[in-house]
Amino acid sequence: MRWFLAALAMVVPGCANDGDHAEAVAAFARFQAALQRHDAEGCREVITTESAAALGEMPWDRISKRQPLEVLSATSEQGQFDVRLRVADPNEGGRVSEFVVVREWGRYVVDLVATAGLHTEVVEGAASREELAPRALTPADCDRIRRYQLAQPKR
Repeated sequence: MRWFLAALAMVVPGCANDGDHAEAVAAFARFQAALQRHDAEGCREVITTESAAALGEMPWDRISKRQPLEVLSATSEQGQFDVRLRVADPNEGGRVSEFVVVREWGRYVVDLVATAGLHTEVVEGAASREELAPRALTPADCDRIRRYQLAQPKR
């Protein structure tokens, strides 16, 4: 009986991944269809709440003239809650990129912020520098300092 439970524990996560990947690909397909229709509300339903701010800057006319992206594969790492979709862009000669699809409120949605993070390179200029600006302590700061002091061992 013990070997059966161990075998079941190894098989079930693999099955869940296939189902999750299919759900993630379906969410991405709904997102692309809404983009093609110029449907901002339809897009809002299949993207993360944090990503909704990007809809105001979406180049709707340009997107509707392009062919949809083709999903090549879907992967998720053990213990991760996102699915990464590798997609090919037929409009760019099959250039491959990735999209991030995550669970939000129990359903898969496209995360445009995380996707942008995958494709963004942070570059610091030669003139950039970190600056510390003084500010007045808030009551929360004072409480945190006091809790820290009280947590210190007696000397």
